[in-house]
Amino acid sequence: MGTGLAVVVATFVARAQLPEVTETALAELGTTLGQPSMSGFVFIEGRYIKPPYTVTRRGNAIFINRIQIEQPVAWPRNVAPAPAAARAIDADGDFEPITPDAAQPESPQPVAADAQAKVVQSIDDLFADDDDDPAPAPQPAAPAPAQATTSPEEREREKALVIESLERIRSGYEQALARGEIFFFGQRHNRVNGTYGTARTLIEVLPSALRYAESPLDLQNKLRQGGVYFLDIGICGEVFRHKNTFPLLEERLRRIKADEALEAARKKAARPW
Repeated sequence: MGTGLAVVVATFVARAQLPEVTETALAELGTTLGQPSMSGFVFIEGRYIKPPYTVTRRGNAIFINRIQIEQPVAWPRNVAPAPAAARAIDADGDFEPITPDAAQPESPQPVAADAQAKVVQSIDDLFADDDDDPAPAPQPAAPAPAQATTSPEEREREKALVIESLERIRSGYEQALARGEIFFFGQRHNRVNGTYGTARTLIEVLPSALRYAESPLDLQNKLRQGGVYFLDIGICGEVFRHKNTFPLLEERLRRIKADEALEAARKKAARPW
């Protein structure tokens, strides 16, 4: 089992929803496809996502396996993203989630008529039935924001800086997963990130704890009995909602132990005595 348990909790505040990638951002900032990796561990809204993991940038947003996890900047920079256009998946809207347990409450904010898209609070809402939604009330057209005049050269420089910053973030996630790190992403809590030692400690106890837990508090207690203290009751509640994923975690643990046994045998065979 790994040692040197270390966990990093991100400082950004989790938002209720992630803005949609606009056509302008996609056209002007482009797309970067990452390299698939079998290493690392990803949980999104409490649901374990199986590897391989591909970290992709589309426009001004970061995705893992086509699930949007972050939108660090707005683009164009002088236009704030409209809350009514927010959702938690990629702009194509073609991510196929595991069957949701239950739909989340709908946003109390009215949806603009031109958005033509229901606000998604989490991946559990993607297939929520919206046939019964009332027609949105007409909204008055907002005045166009005043924009400072910038030269084409200045705009290109700004765009290059934004792309460079986004690429650092994307490659940072990619490299962290390649090192075997673990991530918990959620729109109701801050991002939680830990080293491979943290991940190995968790994966040793989580499958069994999740199989037999009877409540989020029971899950948290079982994890603490196994030496895992960094998951608060909120995240334990999200993970418990998806407790039917424990067979995937059990299979992952079996593969990890098999790989560790092979590596130990290889090192033993390589010894000169």
